[in-house]
Amino acid sequence: MTAHPIQWNIETDVVVVGAGGAGLVTAINAHDAGAQVLVLEKMPNIGGITILAGGGVKAVREVEPAIQYLTRTQGGRVSQDLIETFARGLKEIPDYLRELAEVSHATVEVIDEGHSGIYDFPGRETIISLRVTDIPGFSGYDWTYTGKNLYGQRFFKVLLDNVEMRAIPILTNAPARTLITDGDGAVIGLWADVNNVRTSIKARKGVVLASGGFEFNEKMKKEFFEATPIFSMGNPGNTGDGILMAQKAGAALWHMWHYHGSYGFKFDDYDAAFRISPSGARHDKRPISWVLLDRDGKRFMNELHPACQDTAGRPLGYFDPDIAEYPRIPALMIFDEAGRKIGRIANPLTSHPEHRYVWSEDNSAEIDRGWIRRYGSIEDLARAEQLPLTAVSESLARWNEGVSKGQDLDFRRPPGTMVPIGEPPFYVVPVWPILTNTQGGPEHDSQQRVLDSFGAPIPRLYAAGECGSFFAHLYLLGGNLSELLISGRIAGKHAASLIQWDENADAGFALQSARESRALTAAE
Repeated sequence: MTAHPIQWNIETDVVVVGAGGAGLVTAINAHDAGAQVLVLEKMPNIGGITILAGGGVKAVREVEPAIQYLTRTQGGRVSQDLIETFARGLKEIPDYLRELAEVSHATVEVIDEGHSGIYDFPGRETIISLRVTDIPGFSGYDWTYTGKNLYGQRFFKVLLDNVEMRAIPILTNAPARTLITDGDGAVIGLWADVNNVRTSIKARKGVVLASGGFEFNEKMKKEFFEATPIFSMGNPGNTGDGILMAQKAGAALWHMWHYHGSYGFKFDDYDAAFRISPSGARHDKRPISWVLLDRDGKRFMNELHPACQDTAGRPLGYFDPDIAEYPRIPALMIFDEAGRKIGRIANPLTSHPEHRYVWSEDNSAEIDRGWIRRYGSIEDLARAEQLPLTAVSESLARWNEGVSKGQDLDFRRPPGTMVPIGEPPFYVVPVWPILTNTQGGPEHDSQQRVLDSFGAPIPRLYAAGECGSFFAHLYLLGGNLSELLISGRIAGKHAASLIQWDENADAGFALQSARESRALTAAE
């Protein structure tokens, strides 16, 4: 094969794609291992979806019980080697997070002994949760919105302060486009658009994909999720770029079906989707005002799963073959006047300034906007929503009977969350599956090396964070923040340990690289 030289515009040791949490941790560790590092971020602002997190970081006190728990929650979908590596990483998190926090003079505290959002499986007793509870003088980033919760933003600031202390460069408005490989398939660099200029970037040691998931890639969602539509919230920059680049380089994909998400709201006159409030874990004694009904007027699920933001969207994906439709997409949220006053039903989060929305505490502004529909009686509600009155009346009567008995008669919803629905007016809102983040992507081994379709590592290519997440079956609330710490440390150190590929290389590179450059230019 005839080789053509690449005229490199930028050269470095390790290129990190994505300036969310995983990308920053990778960069920190690659730098500390002696590598020159460059971070690329496609969006104008950094932070990814890390900056939107609730801020709880899961860790463990002991490794062996953690292995037990993770083995059960992974459902046989990842290797024991990966489970053990992840468990060891969880044990190291408290010391490592506190070490990072020293740069910001931040306070890290254990805020939960592990019960919230944790399934009742062996090993749960070892799980704890930490938060960055204070950073002097820090009041949040102006390009993102997380309401009154700044824990995730504080966590991200700790990471960013460490990157800035090390003077690691981050290029924003610099989307990566395609990987450059040599004749043996090793990744030697990539093409990126830096301020709209096609740029070749040489990676003397390796490339780490830390570019998140595919929440805002509609084609990928239709390919990998059975139910549709599933609306997304968060960072619109997560369009699966790293996954697609890895595929082109020969990567295998895993658990592409698995997404972290609940249910919530999408309205025609607003671009962003909103997930329900409460966020994160279920609080068994916090009253929640609503029930969900399907198109037949029947209640079909426990509205508050143990890890509500992980699995609560799944029941909406039921497919009815007799009508060849998804009769729960959308489902209908029903509550009454007393329930309206309990608190806001949505929890808007975004890292994109144009998607910022502050939901009213009593839901009145959303009623005025027409997002929440109001009816004087159940009869009026059933008629206007085209629901069978008998089914709706029976569903609400059975619900209220359960409330009076202190027991959900059908779906095991905790008694402390149950409130009656009977005080007019009554309210209806369509609800849809809402995607917080995807977990699937390029498969990797315990060293975060991306694997090809035959299980062999693709030389010099790594993935970190949610770009091919470890979580393959059930999510560990707070675990994405844990994962970016664990995977970023591993990927950064391992990539930095490689020998520079060009030390003994000749001047030529595979024709594939030049051909990709011409094809990308032509496509534009």
